[in-house]
Amino acid sequence: MFNHIAIIILVNLLLYFKTLRYRFVSDDFTVWKNPPVAKNRFHKLWLQCTGQMKFYANSIQFVRANGKFFVVVCKKEEFEHLYTILIHTAICVAIYFAFGASWISFVAALLYATNPVNNQGTMWPAGRGYALPILSLLLAVCVPMLSPVLLFFCSWWTIGFHGILGLIGTTKWNLLIMAPFFWLWHCRKFKTSINLKSNTESFSADKRYDFSKVTVAVKTFGFYLTLCLIPFRITFYHNFLQSLAGSWAKRWHSIWDRFFWIGLCGISAIIYYACTHWGQPLAMALVAYLVTTIPYCNIYRANQEIAERFCSLPNVFLMYALAQIIAFHPAIVAAFLAFYATRTYYTLIQYKDEYFITELAIIEDPHAWWAWHCRAMKRWDTQSYKEALILWVMAKLISPKEFKVLINIATCLRMLGNNEEADQHLALAEENVVAGQEAEAKDFIEQHRRGKLPILL
Repeated sequence: MFNHIAIIILVNLLLYFKTLRYRFVSDDFTVWKNPPVAKNRFHKLWLQCTGQMKFYANSIQFVRANGKFFVVVCKKEEFEHLYTILIHTAICVAIYFAFGASWISFVAALLYATNPVNNQGTMWPAGRGYALPILSLLLAVCVPMLSPVLLFFCSWWTIGFHGILGLIGTTKWNLLIMAPFFWLWHCRKFKTSINLKSNTESFSADKRYDFSKVTVAVKTFGFYLTLCLIPFRITFYHNFLQSLAGSWAKRWHSIWDRFFWIGLCGISAIIYYACTHWGQPLAMALVAYLVTTIPYCNIYRANQEIAERFCSLPNVFLMYALAQIIAFHPAIVAAFLAFYATRTYYTLIQYKDEYFITELAIIEDPHAWWAWHCRAMKRWDTQSYKEALILWVMAKLISPKEFKVLINIATCLRMLGNNEEADQHLALAEENVVAGQEAEAKDFIEQHRRGKLPILL
């Protein structure tokens, strides 16, 4: 047992040690620059531990070199990444104990530790809200006496509100008897959070329900299932389901897509196996993966269409299921671990700084117009208008009918004195307003014509 724990900890430290020197990226800056107001020192500590506020104080490390000890002061970015490494390590150790402290749970912990799909939720400081519910859920299984407190904390988070259903994939499924009390207690907070996201990030098309929603849900499940098992594309900006409610809607609502059939086969296989092997660990793990993934399958969209952090909790159960299948085949286990660790090692650089987050996105998924758009925004912010224009044109080549890309190109052309082409792109933007966003789009177009030249992220 102790050897297994030591190996799990060592793998995490070796694989993620280099992130200690990384800086903040994306949503990290929002929390860093605009933290909530702390009511007192205990509330501040709560905000810091839960990722709603950064640890501003420098941390102290003791380093031994040439037989002497030196005191090293860590920057806040280093401490934030150290904290995320410790959380990720704790999750992997908790997986080991939650699923029986056996060889199978050891393999499951290593699979989860090395799988790059988890990193947005467990290695990214801003994704801490996805990691802490996982940890509290697993600890509730490990220490049933503390489960009321731990599950209360788990369900306090948006991801944990429904993620508590993952208990069905553990031996402590009877703890689900407490779930209705936690749901009743947190339902107002959960509803407020979902409505806020839905009102600010979804479009009119997202709120219409017909059979195409089923198609999209099955397709999304197929994509996540494939990505978790074979992390072929690791990026903040996936092209899959991009512009789902906009110019690519017709394509994504079609069943003629490989991920639809993968999803349909996956769901059918899980349901069949669960019905014929109910009560067995593999069946229950697969059911837990299914029920914790469904909320992110775009049936009700309250956030971006695809994000790897949505897989962080479901992947606990999928890796446990995978471990049950391959654990006693050393060559297959070695192949999976080598593949996962290699992909993680070469994609962790996306957390290094704002430059690399977009550069890796382009490398991993060159067909994601949003990645080119974000790259252009960074060039615009440095007043490199010609470079920004080139990058927005690249985005346009991928998706010719994106309103914000077209109006940004018009603004760039206007800044560079090419008024004729600017007028053409402004007219194209006016023709491709996203349904439900007519009022906002009209305002941006009028601003442009008055000379204010808005840039849209």
